[in-house]
Amino acid sequence: MKKLSIVLIILLLVLPLFSLTVTDLQSAMMGGNPDIMKAREEVSKASLDVKDAKSGYSPTIDLTITGSYIANPIDPIRVNLGDYINTTAYGIPNDYVTIYNGQESMYYQFQLSLTQPVFTWGKITNAVRLYQKVYDARVLQLEDAIEKAQTELRTRVAALYYLLQIQKLLESQREIADKLVGHADNAQQNGMMLATDALKIKVQSRQIDVAKAQIDQQIVLMVTELRNLTGLKDFTADDIEFDEAEFDAKLDALKGTEYSTLSSRCLSDSRTTFQLLGALSQIAELTNDIAGASVNWKPDMALVVNADYSGSRLPFAQKDWYGKDDWSATITFALKTTIVDGGKAVRNVKRTESAVSEAQMDIQSAKAKVQSAVDENWTNLSVYLAQIDYQDALQSQLEAQGEVDKQLLDTGYGSESDYLQGQLESNNCGIEILRTRISLATAVYTLLYLQGDRSL
Repeated sequence: MKKLSIVLIILLLVLPLFSLTVTDLQSAMMGGNPDIMKAREEVSKASLDVKDAKSGYSPTIDLTITGSYIANPIDPIRVNLGDYINTTAYGIPNDYVTIYNGQESMYYQFQLSLTQPVFTWGKITNAVRLYQKVYDARVLQLEDAIEKAQTELRTRVAALYYLLQIQKLLESQREIADKLVGHADNAQQNGMMLATDALKIKVQSRQIDVAKAQIDQQIVLMVTELRNLTGLKDFTADDIEFDEAEFDAKLDALKGTEYSTLSSRCLSDSRTTFQLLGALSQIAELTNDIAGASVNWKPDMALVVNADYSGSRLPFAQKDWYGKDDWSATITFALKTTIVDGGKAVRNVKRTESAVSEAQMDIQSAKAKVQSAVDENWTNLSVYLAQIDYQDALQSQLEAQGEVDKQLLDTGYGSESDYLQGQLESNNCGIEILRTRISLATAVYTLLYLQGDRSL
């Protein structure tokens, strides 16, 4: 954690000078993402629970010390010997004899108790196993939180990269639209264009303004989400780098994967999600075992040793404390069980059995959802690639036509409005390709997450 904090501080210091790669953002995210930090704390608490459970094997030692001050203690008791016997006949002096020295003002009491479980029908062992499984589940939850955060980070960085490119194309569209509006106004004034046709061009220009405003908003929101995700607050959209070549390599690898192979990887029991659900199922089974050991007529056995001291002298501190026989020690073998509880223990066993069944059903339900997500994103992958191929071919066609229009315009036979309109349509194809690339990135990174690709 100290090394991570140092890296984070250095990253914050150099933030204005250098661009942030996805690796930089991931490093910051490991120390600044709230979900990851919370999951890490849950792991720490689960580790303490395991130690608490293991302490059940060891004896419990309790020490109780009390000291009491008596404001009005009992006075000494003295009797006159001559009142009871003939002191003259026995040659004994007639004097007072102390029968009771009286009560002292201080009274101390010490009790030391040791309890050692002997036989608990496996409750302690199962409790240790239970909390160990809870710890394992917390570790898996941490891994899953990291994988999900990495997937979201990669997806958002890719989306931001393509949104910035769309923003630039829309700025170019804005310039082209302004020229078209200018030509439309001149043509309308010269009687070469109807007012309705000129209005259509102006409306088209307004649509570009709306689209650019929407993209600007999406960029701001994307940066905000990335800041929340990583814990970094001072970077801008232009500070983030995206390695498109790396993304294309992952896309090609997915395209070259057989569907059956991909599906089997995503549904493998080794996946973090299914390991976590498996751990939860085992937790339910151990809970059932513990409940079964707590039913009626299954006694817990323990050895109890007690040592007591009480008296008016403070041990080891005052004189003559050991001279009084004020201590005692007992060794007890205790047995405790519930005989009748109205069927509560039996019903508790049935509840835990139901929890075991639910855990198994959760695994099956999760696999069905993963399979559905795999199918959806796999088919989306094909659809998005087909859309990109179509838009790319259409853009190539429009660019070729644009070259022809430019040549005609240079020779004085073409119309600048036609040429600019073709540029608009070509840029629209580029925008649609970039929008589809955003959806494509979502599908790619989702499939990588589902199959457990650690490199993401």
